[in-house]
Amino acid sequence: MFELIKKSCFVLCLLLSVLNLNPRSSYSQNSPIANTLDNASDSWSSFRNSGSSGVNKEVSLPTEWSVEQGIDWVVELPGYGQSCPVTTTDYVILTSVAGPQKEQNVLTCLSRVDGTTVWSLSEKNSLPGPSNYMFSRAAPTPMVDSKQAYAFYESGDLIAVDLETGKLAWKRNLVEETGEIQSRHGLGSSPTQSAKYLFINLEHGGPSALIAIDKTNGNTAWKTERPSGSSWSSPVLYDSAMGEQVIISSQGSAVGFRAESGEQVWEITGLEGNSVPSPTIDGNKLYLGARQSEFGSVEKAAKSNLCLNLDEQGTVPGVRWRSDRCVTHYASPVVCGDYVYLINKSGILGCLDKDTGKELYRQRLGFECWASPVANGNHLFIFGKNGTTVVLETGEKFEKIAQSQLWDQENPPSPSKYKEFYPSQQTAGGHGGSRHGGGPPSDKKQDAHGSHKPDASADSTPGDRASRMVRSYLKSDANADEKLSGDEIPERLRSAMENIDLDANGQLDRSELTKMAEKFAANRRGSKDSSRDPMVYGVAADKNGFLIRTGTRLYCIKGDE
Repeated sequence: MFELIKKSCFVLCLLLSVLNLNPRSSYSQNSPIANTLDNASDSWSSFRNSGSSGVNKEVSLPTEWSVEQGIDWVVELPGYGQSCPVTTTDYVILTSVAGPQKEQNVLTCLSRVDGTTVWSLSEKNSLPGPSNYMFSRAAPTPMVDSKQAYAFYESGDLIAVDLETGKLAWKRNLVEETGEIQSRHGLGSSPTQSAKYLFINLEHGGPSALIAIDKTNGNTAWKTERPSGSSWSSPVLYDSAMGEQVIISSQGSAVGFRAESGEQVWEITGLEGNSVPSPTIDGNKLYLGARQSEFGSVEKAAKSNLCLNLDEQGTVPGVRWRSDRCVTHYASPVVCGDYVYLINKSGILGCLDKDTGKELYRQRLGFECWASPVANGNHLFIFGKNGTTVVLETGEKFEKIAQSQLWDQENPPSPSKYKEFYPSQQTAGGHGGSRHGGGPPSDKKQDAHGSHKPDASADSTPGDRASRMVRSYLKSDANADEKLSGDEIPERLRSAMENIDLDANGQLDRSELTKMAEKFAANRRGSKDSSRDPMVYGVAADKNGFLIRTGTRLYCIKGDE
């Protein structure tokens, strides 16, 4: 009897410890779903662990591994995916797209123990297009709760699947409600969740909206109009005294909406470059990241990397501080201990005091980061695109305590099954088309990476690409005077006018557009080769270690026994 009572008390204490995790800590998303699932040390249930990018400080994550030691298992995945893995106690859930034209959307469930396939579901892609680096490939990260897995794809397809059986619970396509998706590179924003709803920020060139989806049946609970434009930033959930809020940082503003109704609560405007990194919540502080635009200034972008004081009563947040020169790009801001970290496109890490915004140091890492770092106690794990992982001891000085490699840098593993597909110009919709277009794969030779080579006509020089860009912009030249002025100037160029408008006359003539386009094309020279898999897209972490995802593989880094 005594042993039974002791065991019962232990279970009760354990349950209470999970349910009473501080909802204002650095590892909390401030929501009921986060407090009961995300902060349990054996799960990572959604993109950036519901926006915190943190793991319970009681968990001791491994700090060193190599090709020869510490990698527990590696699995090659079906097709290709740019999303992050998510985990439960027993499972790892991943999305991918399969086929040369991304004909299939795939959701795969693996055993957390050994990576074997538990179940896999393949559904027809409603908006197929060439599977190559120019377009998103299963970019939005899936989610799990205690019963189901949810996956949203850049085609607008959304599915819910029973976790235990792998059977489809419901599916729908958001295009049927919002209209055709118009995007130059596809969608990348990941959903977030409350106990009742999924929240999807569907921003693209056509009619856009923040949509709340009932998790039980897939029906729309509410829909709030959003500005049209390209955005890869994902929403986060904040639990205020006035109820849960969905917060979006994108296209020049940050906005809070009531999770129950979609009613706008507050808005901060005047931001720039905030449509790629996602916001981060730490207690009652909201950290916004922003990147330097192609022709914008670092100074302007830095001011949009800031901290807001979230008001418990739902009023407009006040600006606590703005960065002086640190910016982020692909990776979102991450709070670890008393510090907030930002990583720019060139792989320069900025460390700031999270309360004051004071810059403590900037350090070149030596690699690019597409995945957001992971915070664990006083350790920050930074995952390079090239498979290098650096572990820092948090503090006012840069202190690297470990560096690890996933693969041999001199001999990186090429995909053994996945084949990139580049359609010929005759069949392709063209770079940046709203419909990716493209015909079936041909019998053309493949290069060393297994890519289908296009016809020679599909190859183009930077000069060709620049000319096409100029022609595209001049389509808005309403009076045909070979200049863009006033409303003719696209919104995406307005914030960078001082760097494009060389004679400072408030207009963009053909020569100025050409110089801009040539620089743009030159910056992307070699981008095809630099986008070859393997490259690290996303990470999940739990008490059992790390799960690191490349386009075609999943690596499991074993944690402490």
